[in-house]
Amino acid sequence: MSSIEDAIQQLETSASKLKQLSVEESRAIRDAVKEATKDATAKVKAEYKDKKAKARQEARDAEKSIKEAQTRIQKALGSEQTATTSGGKRAKRGEREAQFVAYVKDNPGSRLADIARGIGVQNSAANGLAKKAVAAGTVKKSAEKTYTAV
Repeated sequence: MSSIEDAIQQLETSASKLKQLSVEESRAIRDAVKEATKDATAKVKAEYKDKKAKARQEARDAEKSIKEAQTRIQKALGSEQTATTSGGKRAKRGEREAQFVAYVKDNPGSRLADIARGIGVQNSAANGLAKKAVAAGTVKKSAEKTYTAV
């Protein structure tokens, strides 16, 4: 969990840096214009362009870390659910369909593999659940093969 917090902190820091750099850049440009030198303005813009590029890269790195941590958490939760549901008991009639729809409502734009992992079933079983849910009109499948609740 600390890697997520670290990544969020890094993202917040990067966003704060971008904001501060924009303010500093505006002030520097205003001062340069007061001096009426086009060269000074170009120099300031070039200097802040590099700083902003670095801050944007930091933000992208933080977002990537967050996404990776989310994926690890989803895998861990999916594994945990699979382990607890594989005790030989069958799901009651309609229970898996309800789990499928509930997962999609909580995680709109999910792919089939993520949904299967999230509810603790095989991809082939999730495929059947998806077809039923789409046919029933409770879930919609996009062209990108993601699912959203209706």
